Formats: sequence, structure tokens, C-alpha cells
Amino acid sequence: MARPTEQDVAAFLSLKKSLVRVMEWTDRPSLKTPQWRAFESRCYLGSSISDEANFRAHYRPKGLKVRGASIIELPEAFYVSIWIREHRVFAIDTLKGQVHTNRIVSGMPFSGMKIDATTHMHIWTSAADGYAEPIEPPLVELEEIMTVFCQRVNLWLNGDIKHPMYGKSMSFLE
Repeated sequence: MARPTEQDVAAFLSLKKSLVRVMEWTDRPSLKTPQWRAFESRCYLGSSISDEANFRAHYRPKGLKVRGASIIELPEAFYVSIWIREHRVFAIDTLKGQVHTNRIVSGMPFSGMKIDATTHMHIWTSAADGYAEPIEPPLVELEEIMTVFCQRVNLWLNGDIKHPMYGKSMSFLE
């Protein structure tokens, strides 16, 4: 299928959407520590479930990575996005120390620049999803990120916002 245009995405984002599923996080299959958690859901567009509209959220708790004698601190990370088919048309990423290099997009204020903000939003442009703008001050609380995201894409949740670690047992030795 063809890549959506900027006009297609603007029309899609303006539509009222709601999640089909209640927010329930699952572990992503991985041998890495700390392990990523994910929540994904199709979206209702009006009263119909869309085969093309998907919501995705991924979360990694802060933790340590051991490589030989080195110990690397990994900051908490949270990514939330809305998709049309295989195209991520809007997203908010929060990760301290991340760097995003923008594609060159005519008329966009951060065209071709490196963005090093803790939080940035991916905006669909003529260059597809390769463009982001910083969000200042950074969004560091899950509820705050989700609220801003849902307002921006006109999305209603099915139930409450649940933290990805809600109900998860943790070891003090991890």
C-alpha cells in the first residue's frame, strides 16, 4: 500500500479514536536485562475496529547492563506511537541522553538537525517518519506522556493508564 500523505495523516489524527483493549502490559521476548514491556492495541475509528490504525507503547525500566568488567547504567525509556498500517505517523519518545538526527525536510524548523532532548515527538512529513521536534520541558511521567499523546492524536483509552511495572514483582538484586 502507498505511504500516506501529510494530508492523509492530518485527517487521520483529527478523527476520534479509542483503544480496543484495556491497558495490559506484557514482557517482550528478550534475554536482555532490563526487559522491555509492551502494550499494543487496534483502534476504533468511530464504532468500527480499524485494520489499519494501531497504538503501540514500549517501556524499559532503568537498570544496569554488564559487559565484561563494565557496568553501564540504562535510563528508563518510554515510547508511544500511533500507526497507519506499517507507518508510524506520530510518536513521543522519552529517553534521557537520546539523540535523533532529522532528515532534511523543507520548511520544518529542525530540518537536518540533531535533536538531543530527553523527550521528542515524531511528526509525519514529506520525508515520512524521519523528522522529530524537541518537547521542552521533557515529559518524564508516564501519565503526563500519555495525556499529551492522547490529546495530540485524539485518542481515548479503554480504562485507566496503568504503569508498565504495575503488578510486576521485582528483585532488589536485579
